[in-house]
Amino acid sequence: MKQGLQKLTDSEIQLVLDRYPEWKLELANGLHSFCFEKKFSSFSSAFSFLTKLALVSESLDHHAEIWNSYDLVRLKLYTHDQNGLTKNDEAFIERLMKFD
Repeated sequence: MKQGLQKLTDSEIQLVLDRYPEWKLELANGLHSFCFEKKFSSFSSAFSFLTKLALVSESLDHHAEIWNSYDLVRLKLYTHDQNGLTKNDEAFIERLMKFD
């Protein structure tokens, strides 16, 4: 199994959540995902964040589900190939939050 596709343990998931409290763990249809929601000061600020998100996504070849409505951005992140959370998701969050 590729390093990035190694599933996170429950304790590793909790460590990610402890380091990045703006991210939450969600369970839907038996599938865990990391979720993020942020209201920005303007559409331009939200779009700037989305641009950073695109750069991180492309650099890791890993893409979140994205919702944007004016100044609100929501992300849902998990590794589709593994139907769960992996080291790839952790790397995505770490890299994205360095931008913010």
